Amino acid sequence: MKKIIVLIIIILSSCNQNNNFVSFKGKVINPNSDSLLIYNNDYKKTIKLDEDNSFSDTLNIKAGKYIIYDGKYAVWSYLKNGYNIEMNVKPNILDSAGNKISNFRESINFKGKGSDINNFLFEYNLRQSESGMNLYDQMMSLDSIGINTALDSINKIYIKEVSELTNDKNFLEIETTSRDNFKKSYISFWNTKQEISKHNGKKSPYFNYENLLGGTTSIDDLKGKFLYIDIWATWCGPCKDEFPSFRKLEKKYHGIDYLDFVSISIDDIKDREKWIEMIDKEKLSGTHLLADKDWKSQYVIDNMIDQSGIPRYIIVDPKGYIVNSDAPRPSQEKKLYSIIDNLNKNVVSQWF
Repeated sequence: MKKIIVLIIIILSSCNQNNNFVSFKGKVINPNSDSLLIYNNDYKKTIKLDEDNSFSDTLNIKAGKYIIYDGKYAVWSYLKNGYNIEMNVKPNILDSAGNKISNFRESINFKGKGSDINNFLFEYNLRQSESGMNLYDQMMSLDSIGINTALDSINKIYIKEVSELTNDKNFLEIETTSRDNFKKSYISFWNTKQEISKHNGKKSPYFNYENLLGGTTSIDDLKGKFLYIDIWATWCGPCKDEFPSFRKLEKKYHGIDYLDFVSISIDDIKDREKWIEMIDKEKLSGTHLLADKDWKSQYVIDNMIDQSGIPRYIIVDPKGYIVNSDAPRPSQEKKLYSIIDNLNKNVVSQWF
């Protein structure tokens, strides 16, 4: 009888211990770095990958949302003590050399206790990355009543999905607050976009910046052609995500007589070498300029780039007037190509 009681105590003790931490293990095939970083505003822990790229660790944390970062990509997760999660990442994209690498935003699978919520978060964010940009672009054309109604509808559907998935009150509260904050930030973003659109048809703000090839280049030096201007930085993940599409865009319109590509980096001047190295590594063509005061550069402020964020794309006409103050990204091929082709068919004739 005593042995049974001792055994029960040991089992209960083991269960209680398991509830004091998150068991987190898995494997990353062809990883982007030698470790994973788990963090939020109140917590940070680095987990080193073993020689076979597997990992196993325990996390004693407060229940909440955490970012899992592999050195290049990041995904949201929900972790709390008592979870026993296995995360596996398989390679499904090619790098510039044609090698398969892991992509956190496309190839993660969670197993074990806590996997339902984390698979939901991953799949939802994946859907947003694939189709969300077009949806939110369309929403930008709505008036103030329409934008509020649309966001309320999106948030209501999301919270309904979460409620049907789990009864974890903490997660529900976090997501409800998150969606409320999302609405506030998006409306603020919408207001900024409305102000930016008022720049269309006006003379472009002036710039005169260091040219990669030497000397400086001003917007006046570039008059005579339409300009597709890209404002970016070496530390900007979304900017770098556009590089493959930008190369494709430049190749498609290379050599045409009515359009030039201009890339303005807002990197700090002290990071000039990083700027030069990245342009060379990524084989980016066109005119490359380095702004003089990063975010505080006058061109950045005058175009409200400090409020809209980067990457940001602007189309300027041959006389230096803004055609599109918030042009489509290179990855929005159908929309952007249509605009550029339309410049050639319907607009160029009046300038030449």
